[in-house]
Amino acid sequence: MSESSHWYDVEGNPHHFVPKKTGPGNRATTIKDAREHGWLPGVTGIINVMAKPQLERWKMLQACSAVLTSPRREGEELDAFMNRVLFEDKEAEQEAKAAAERGTDLHDAISNALQAKGFDPKWKVYVQSILPVIEFMGKVRWIEKVLVGDGYAGRSDILIEGDENLALLDWKSCKTLPKEDSWTEHRLQSSAYAAALGNTGDKRLITGNIYLSTTLPGQTALFLQDDWKKTYEEGFVPLLKLWQFLNDYKGGQP
Repeated sequence: MSESSHWYDVEGNPHHFVPKKTGPGNRATTIKDAREHGWLPGVTGIINVMAKPQLERWKMLQACSAVLTSPRREGEELDAFMNRVLFEDKEAEQEAKAAAERGTDLHDAISNALQAKGFDPKWKVYVQSILPVIEFMGKVRWIEKVLVGDGYAGRSDILIEGDENLALLDWKSCKTLPKEDSWTEHRLQSSAYAAALGNTGDKRLITGNIYLSTTLPGQTALFLQDDWKKTYEEGFVPLLKLWQFLNDYKGGQP
């Protein structure tokens, strides 16, 4: 399911799904459900109110590819053809979903490897490329922890303790590695987690991302930020307020 549908209570427990009112099984949590229970929105859902040019470009390329490679039915009008491919057959949407699932599977493989658990061997090259980076930075304090902030919550990937610093990191898979710094939405995400982390003692807290290339398996890029407070205050907090305004929502107060 979409990360924008992630919800948490004030204790950090996830509530991404709720029982169906009729019939067996669960359904995705809606904002109406969250309002009723006072649940907090996930960090990525908040950041989604921001324009993401690179993501939009990728979506447009997928849509163009779907239209250009799909057979047109005999006598089918152009508008009907494009509508069928994009909104009925949803080929571009299916490709986006498949890409998201690959990212999730890779993410889980890395988490399992760090916890000495088994993982699918097809992700071995990615796991082997990221482990030395983490070991170089220090000792793993925890893996995958839900952090609750002021009006939001989210799951951070890893906290690493070095001699002088604590590094709060997320890993990301992508076709093209960033060249100079983490992408904006990822810096915003990490800043929100850092603000929610709380007391770190006498060690300086830094944030960052480890990027893994899906087109060149084994290649990684590490970017660290020590200005996360500025990113949080000037970037994430305004986005949170905008999200709350657009959704007429104040979480954590049932």
